[in-house]
Amino acid sequence: MATTTICGAALSTMAGGALVATVATMLPAVAQAQDYTSGAVVISVDDASGAPVVGAIVTLKSQAQGVTKTLKTGATGSATATGLTPGEYDVTVSASGFDDYTGTASVIVSQSVTYTYALNTTGATQTVVVKGKRVRQDFNKTTSGLSVDLTTLVAQQPIGRNIEAVTLLAPTTVRSDAFGAATIGGGSAAENAYYINGLNITNPDTYVGGAEVPFDFYKTVDVQTSGYAAEFGRATGGIVNATTKSGTNELLFAVHGNFAPNSLRSADWDVTGAPGKYISSDSNSISVEAGGALIKDKLFLYGLYQANDIKSTRATSIDNYYQKAESKDPFYGLKADWYITPQQHLELTYFDTTATTDYIRYNYDPKSDVVGSAITNGKATNKSGGENWVAKYTGNITDWFTISAAYGISKDANDTTPENTKINYAEQYDYVTGQAYRSSTTQPYKTLGVDDTERKFFRIDGDLRFNALGRHHVRFGYDNEDLSMTKVTRLVGDTPVLVRLYGYLNDPANADSTDFAYFASSPDGWYPTGDDQEAGSNSNHFVPRARLLYENLGGKVSGQDSAYYIQDSWDVTSTLNLQIGLRNDTFKQSNLSGEQYLDLKDNWGPRLGFSWKPSEDSAWRFTGSYGQYYIPPAMNLGFRGKDYYFYERFRAPTGGFVPGVTVDSVTGLPTGYGAVSAPAGSYSSLCPTSDIGNAPGNPVSTPGASSCIVYGAGVQEPAEGKAAVGLKATRESEVTLSANYRINDNWTVGATFVDRILERVSEDTDFAPYIVDYCTNVLNVDCAAPYPGNTYGYGGTLPEYHVWNVGDSITFKTFHPLPGQTDVSTITLKDLGFPKPKRDYKALTIDFKRAFDGKWGLQGSYTYSRSYGNYEGTTYTFGGGDTGQTDAGSTQLDDYLGLTDYSTGILPNDRTHQFKVWGSYAITPEFMVGANVNLISPQHLSCMGTYPDLNNAAANYGVASHYCNIVDGQPGVPSPMGKGPKTDWVKQIDLSLRYTFPDSMMASHKLVLRADIFNLLDNKMITGLNTDSDDGVDPTYHNPDYGKPTSYASPRYVRVGFDVSY
Repeated sequence: MATTTICGAALSTMAGGALVATVATMLPAVAQAQDYTSGAVVISVDDASGAPVVGAIVTLKSQAQGVTKTLKTGATGSATATGLTPGEYDVTVSASGFDDYTGTASVIVSQSVTYTYALNTTGATQTVVVKGKRVRQDFNKTTSGLSVDLTTLVAQQPIGRNIEAVTLLAPTTVRSDAFGAATIGGGSAAENAYYINGLNITNPDTYVGGAEVPFDFYKTVDVQTSGYAAEFGRATGGIVNATTKSGTNELLFAVHGNFAPNSLRSADWDVTGAPGKYISSDSNSISVEAGGALIKDKLFLYGLYQANDIKSTRATSIDNYYQKAESKDPFYGLKADWYITPQQHLELTYFDTTATTDYIRYNYDPKSDVVGSAITNGKATNKSGGENWVAKYTGNITDWFTISAAYGISKDANDTTPENTKINYAEQYDYVTGQAYRSSTTQPYKTLGVDDTERKFFRIDGDLRFNALGRHHVRFGYDNEDLSMTKVTRLVGDTPVLVRLYGYLNDPANADSTDFAYFASSPDGWYPTGDDQEAGSNSNHFVPRARLLYENLGGKVSGQDSAYYIQDSWDVTSTLNLQIGLRNDTFKQSNLSGEQYLDLKDNWGPRLGFSWKPSEDSAWRFTGSYGQYYIPPAMNLGFRGKDYYFYERFRAPTGGFVPGVTVDSVTGLPTGYGAVSAPAGSYSSLCPTSDIGNAPGNPVSTPGASSCIVYGAGVQEPAEGKAAVGLKATRESEVTLSANYRINDNWTVGATFVDRILERVSEDTDFAPYIVDYCTNVLNVDCAAPYPGNTYGYGGTLPEYHVWNVGDSITFKTFHPLPGQTDVSTITLKDLGFPKPKRDYKALTIDFKRAFDGKWGLQGSYTYSRSYGNYEGTTYTFGGGDTGQTDAGSTQLDDYLGLTDYSTGILPNDRTHQFKVWGSYAITPEFMVGANVNLISPQHLSCMGTYPDLNNAAANYGVASHYCNIVDGQPGVPSPMGKGPKTDWVKQIDLSLRYTFPDSMMASHKLVLRADIFNLLDNKMITGLNTDSDDGVDPTYHNPDYGKPTSYASPRYVRVGFDVSY
């Protein structure tokens, strides 16, 4: 399987008709990637005997913009035009002594297309007639994936109006149910790179997805799933490269309406804690686009404005609220093109994705299933998106050398602000179920957050063409991205504290405060264990108390990603092409104090490939490639370097916690506390601040008391010790082989095999326990307890995370001097027992395509794949469902050795079987029907539980270990990755209906009415399941919700729309 192309008839086939005495062959061939926004054409001119015609004049004229380029064939009879805007071109070839040729050629983004023309001698009696349409041949290209023209796609297929829906059409792509984004080629949802007109719009915080741009703004989308060239990097999954529409010589004005009302949506299904009857979704938009030439053939402008009206609702029986969400912000987009000369092109793209979503929460009583009045302070606002722009210059210096340069800025945001940030959040914790319930009637939000990112980039590229033992196209360049992120997460309240009161539900079926009993003493038969015990207390009873969580995280971090690359597309012969490329990536990051802590350099990645045909006229084509890809850690790795995060507990005041007496019945917050809860279990570290005394109820923390669990003391991690000495970036190697056969002008079939192996991973691990062992066994000192130079010691809960290549030996600098030393130590640790990260993805794809001929078209693929190992990728699903972790590059999988137990197996991104078929049929010239059918095998989830040894640090992570609680009252048993429950097969049929009013009815404009029906049969498909086998505290407790659905695929819904163009 090479890249499948979905274009209009003119793009997917050669122009037909009768051509007299001019053409012998017109078989185009596509070479390796040209660049992010443009394409190239190579014209080869031969005489009737096959000898090259030297000095032939070739003229290319853009049908859309009228820009003309004139070329002259050299000694090999070939000429090249680079930096061309994608689209259709009129071609004229003339040479002394030969008849002229006139026809068309297609230019495709990120590709170089070769056309060969054989001219007949002037006056020759031979007449060659070419009829019908000839299918393009992807000759030199070794990239696999999917290229689509969105105008054509939307006209023929039912498709979600977002970039992920297009991506999922490509083979080896599946939806990540935990993260809502596509996974490509076995990678996680955070291993893809997204570009629009060369601007990287990938989320730099989490690496999951990219900026949301309206569908009507796009012109083409190129999904590269494997075998991509040296120019593309920073991805171990795939590349999603899009271009926008541009103005042309033809004046454009169009209006598009899309309406998906909740009234045309089937009912959602119930999941645990979220009744389906309260789920609703209304998504409506109207787009207005206009474009044209300000100066014919020279200066063009295109713009799009989209008005949006998006609403949704949901309810939760855990936090007892019903929520409405609404967003109405418009989108603005602009594309300007200035052809200074036919050889020089300047373009500017601007778009604004800024959007505000307003939330309001209402009281919800799950017992009576009634939605009540709005909650006091129940409003919140989320701001997302930002302004983006990119400018690019392309200049053809000579026929054999082209240069381009681009500069741009992309911004994104995810800022959430509750209506009242001064009131603290209160909750009640049911020790039976391990579930916390909101108890405050005036504060329904726990946190506020700021997450603003900015990426500034610059790149320069050159294209050099020459002949030496064949024809060469050498592309080389440099690109640099400067990244910054301001990210803050803190609990609400003047003092960022969340208050939890412990108790149990009198009626477990309900969760309102009247059914809740605070602990005065524990019921008969309940015994505290671990951290629930308290020194000096009666071990047979729980101590009435409150737990206070103090959390204030983040600040500003920065980074830099840069790369050099070079790639030669070498036509050794007319039937053999070699791709020889090399890329060198560098990744740098600085912490919250502005100090550089990460410098991953010399990441050399070869990109090699071949394309071979048995003969020039052969219908067969064989390709293969080998490449190494690297990906940087996401920016949030630095965000977690100065955490202020700890717990402290206080006893109840005299008389206990009594609603209306010692607990405010409105806020749910205590009005007073007793003494600090005596140290027990993990609650034995020195509390890092006295600010907690300003929390509601004014708890009194005894100075110097060791009664906290401390995960962050608000102190910046030293930059010089964060990364291991000699740290290398995450690396993946890939091998592909493919065969493609052209049956006739309409039908093609192919097969592709992909083998991807994750060779190396950079992740963080808490090395505090190993430093304690080093102190004991090597230095003969105790560094577990606090000592001068280390307030908390290395034996408490305060971690010391270092980034390393997991499974190797490690050399690093400690954050603190060891006992008896005045400076930090450099230590080396070996044989730590961590398994080497493994992810082996193998896939075999069979694909076919029947090109649309004006009447019908059909294409599809079947992929058999297996993703096996112990490392899902830079995100971590925790076995599936809705509990995914998006700390790309710093997941918790390798934080402690215990978390790696039994972690090898079928990975969450595995979908063994993938059937994808879509097509369209024109019943009449005006009425077209399209369908998209998906049949995808289930996701293999894991049964997760709490580490059975509560003294092991892995147990502090709660439900994060591969131990499964099968029988209540007994500890969990080993359960390898992928041996838990499975989701359902995806069995979905989408249908589209299009009616285009005939020209006889539309005198001045064109009108199309359309309807898309998604999940036509309304199949009930589970996409997420609860994989928590216990409550995260007691490994012997069996969670009754284990294995129950947490999410379903969308039910049947209908989207109607119209298109009016003038």
